This record gives sequence, C-alpha cells and structure tokens, in this order.
Amino acid sequence: MTDSPFDTCWDRLERADEHGSSLVAIWNDYLDDGVPFDFSLLHEGEGVHFLRVWQTTPIPSGFSPEFGEWLYNLRACLDYIIWAACAHVTGQMPPPDEGTLQYPIYEHPSAWGNNLYRLKHLRDHHREMLLRMQPFNSDADANYLGAINRLARVDRHRRLTITTGYIAEMEPIVEVPNGCNVTFQWGQRLLVDGEAEMARITISPWTDDTMIRVNPRSGIDPEVSEWAASDFWRRIRFTTRMKMIRAFVAAEIAVYEYDCRGTSRRSDLLSRGYMDACDERGRPAPIKRKPPPSVEWSAPVASRQTMRDRLEGQGLPSVPASPNQNWHSSAKHEDRHPEWGDRRE
Repeated sequence: MTDSPFDTCWDRLERADEHGSSLVAIWNDYLDDGVPFDFSLLHEGEGVHFLRVWQTTPIPSGFSPEFGEWLYNLRACLDYIIWAACAHVTGQMPPPDEGTLQYPIYEHPSAWGNNLYRLKHLRDHHREMLLRMQPFNSDADANYLGAINRLARVDRHRRLTITTGYIAEMEPIVEVPNGCNVTFQWGQRLLVDGEAEMARITISPWTDDTMIRVNPRSGIDPEVSEWAASDFWRRIRFTTRMKMIRAFVAAEIAVYEYDCRGTSRRSDLLSRGYMDACDERGRPAPIKRKPPPSVEWSAPVASRQTMRDRLEGQGLPSVPASPNQNWHSSAKHEDRHPEWGDRRE
C-alpha cells in the first residue's frame, strides 16, 4: 500500500520516462546501423536544382508502439491526478464515483459543461484550475493537454501514429565557380512517403558545363506525422517537445499533490506564491482507507489421506513454465496440455 495515491502518478511518469529512453535508443540504433537517409541534387534546367532527401531504410517498426506507450502513460498519469485528488478531498480510498473520474481535456466549452459531473468531488478551486487549462480557453494548437489527448486518442482508438523523419537542421553549402551567384528557396522538412524536396537552389549565370558541388549539412530527427501537422509544435525539435510535455505533467502532479498534502516530491516545480495560497486554504481531512472485506468461510470440507511426497512439495513445477517448453517436476506425469507441451519428464 502506498503512502499516498499521488505516488502512483509518479510511478506512471517514471514508466513514461522508460519508454522515452527506449525511443531515443531505437532512433540512435537506427542511425548507427548505416545511412538511413540519402541526398541528391537534381538539375531541372537553367541552373535550377532541387536538393532532395529520401529514406533508404525503413524506420524500425517498434518506434510507433513505443511512442504510443509513452503517450498512454502520460494520459493515464493525468487521470490518476484526479483520482488521487478526489481521494484526498473526500477522505475516502477509493474515492466515490471513481468510475466517472477523469482528467478533463476538451476542445469546446459545451463538452466541459456536459462532463462537469465527473469533477463534483473536487474542491471549487480545483475545478477553476482545470477550467483555465482547457484547450478551448487557450490556443488549442499550442495547448499541452490538447497535444497529449489528440495523439493519445489516435494511438488508443484508431491506429499507430505515423513515424517519419523531419529535417530539423538545414544548412546546405554549395560550391560554385567564381562569378556565380547562389539563391536558396526552402521547401519541405517533413518526409512524406519517405522523401522530401528540402531546397530549390538556383545558380546564375549558368552554362551547361558549370560544375558545382553540394554538402547538404542536414540533421534529421524522428517525427510523428500527426504531431507535425501542428504549426506550433513542428517548430520545436522532437526531443525538446517530449521534455516539455514531460515537465508539464510532472508539474501537474506537483500542483495537486501539494495542494492536497502540503508536500510534494517535486515542490521545486511550484512557485512560492502558489504554495502559500495552498497553505492558506488548508488541507482536506486525512484519507480513511476502506477496511478489508470480512472473510467468508466455506462449508467444512473433510481432508483426505495422501502421500508424504506431496507434503514435501514433490509433483509441483520446479521452474517457471513458458509456452512450448516442458515442465520439469520430481514426480511422473502422464498428462499433456495442448498448449503448454509435454509435462512428462
């Protein structure tokens, strides 16, 4: 039993961190395995060239599921916050109406009003804080809650998110003969179907015997197509976004944990003014845990005579069983299970 229901929020956040580390490892291994992206310069005529990047090796299939697990744990963590806060406010563990509790994330005010009953066990200032955080009360595209919820819904209810590459750094250098001028026009950064035309380069004056060389000097980050559709988020590097989202969720846990308990393992994320306001409001009464259910005894059953080897534990599996492997035991077994293989020695 944990000391506080908020402990499970931190546990979920730590689990999300593990998936975040796995994403980094998957991407780094992908880059270290060879040259998964290549570049070409295509001359379209009259000195106009297109610098194109394409994917030569598919992104590992494990990236999207791992990203989905990261999202799942963050979204679950937010719901845990509401459950924990309600437990403190009501003084009951588990809190009443726990099946209706969820962290509200709504794009329209009507959805907030229709679901307000889910927050009835919170204190008034909790509902006010949650209302201010809603995507419909801010720039919905830049709202942290909205980003988590939209991506998590795609992964949870529709399909895996679409993983691709994004040209995060783009500083090409062109070597041209003396007297030539170079102009750049920037194009696509997101790879769609494995390729993107990242730049249009014009050399003038141009003759058919003009010799040029290009160094793309580009860095490619992982990207999720559904996230790249955001004007706000695609300007921020993928790893930075993940850190920002993670910091936001950690701060949300600390906000409600301190308000309900007067302490938090990450109170350093909170302002002194906020903590003073919480202290002035006071805390709910301590949680009273529900007593364990009383034991319901069965009717008496008479014992039967058996062999000593059973008393000594013989005849039980001595090692964990796994599919399609034999079970080893110290007694002879003549039975087989159709899914678990031969159980005889």
